[in-house]
Amino acid sequence: MTTTTDTPHTLALLGRRLSDWADPKNTIVAVSLAIGCGLYGWPGLGWAVIAIVFAAVIPMIYIVYIEGNGNWADRHLTDRVRRITVLPVISGSVAVGLALQYATTAQRPLIAMTAAMWATITAVWPITVLAKYKISVHAAVTAGSFAMLAQAYNPWWLIGYAFVALLGWARVAVREHTVSQTITGAILGTIVAGGVYALLA
Repeated sequence: MTTTTDTPHTLALLGRRLSDWADPKNTIVAVSLAIGCGLYGWPGLGWAVIAIVFAAVIPMIYIVYIEGNGNWADRHLTDRVRRITVLPVISGSVAVGLALQYATTAQRPLIAMTAAMWATITAVWPITVLAKYKISVHAAVTAGSFAMLAQAYNPWWLIGYAFVALLGWARVAVREHTVSQTITGAILGTIVAGGVYALLA
């Protein structure tokens, strides 16, 4: 039987699991495959893999094994100061992936998707440095992904914002962000990723 004392612990555990499951790298993998393979089948897989490697795999290797000395537990960059040096590296990696997609004549929606990823992570950096504000990258990436999927497929994907709200709760529950930081992240992801995708796709 769950007691009142156990409830906060249970909610925190659920929040942590949701945060880990829906972290930015996993979301990037999902949206890349959805747009790449979903729109173009197997031919789109190669371009999706480029986005995955340079926007998810390489950044995670850098965060954990190079900058983080193998500390997998802090892969979410809980310390805002660490983000100051990490975010430019991620931005540069995504830019290389974007250049490769362009060089290999990827379809416009794939290029637009990767450009949207680059624009989002690049926009987070000045907010982190100049405003000294720990905006939620989880919320930004997830909201931006649903904004792109709604354009790539149909507006029904906007229902996914219910999940963005749930993820925002999770980030607050594990005390990684405030409510305002998750809301700001979701707004930024929607405007930047959604806007860039709309312009380029």
